[in-house]
Amino acid sequence: MPKRPTNGKYHAPVIARVVENGNPSPEQATRRAVAAVFGSLGEIVEAMIRQATSGSHLHAKLLFDFAGISAASLPPEAGAEQPSLTRLLMEKLDQMAEETASGEGERPVE
Repeated sequence: MPKRPTNGKYHAPVIARVVENGNPSPEQATRRAVAAVFGSLGEIVEAMIRQATSGSHLHAKLLFDFAGISAASLPPEAGAEQPSLTRLLMEKLDQMAEETASGEGERPVE
């Protein structure tokens, strides 16, 4: 057994503390937690799906994030292309310019 200093600053080696206290190291605790989560992953996902289908938007969002699903990643529906805001504004400006040029857009001054 190693000689302990008499100044009260003795710290048992980490391995000895783990064995004596039964406490895992942070790395061991993390590995155990990850293994426990992966071991229960199916049950966890099923429970979250039940919550999401019951109307929980938080569970639904987490599941979509987990699956990598977002509005941007979904394929557009056939024929359901949404025009961009830029395109809408440009079309409106073109329409206004045509109306002004033809005199239709003028209003009498009140």
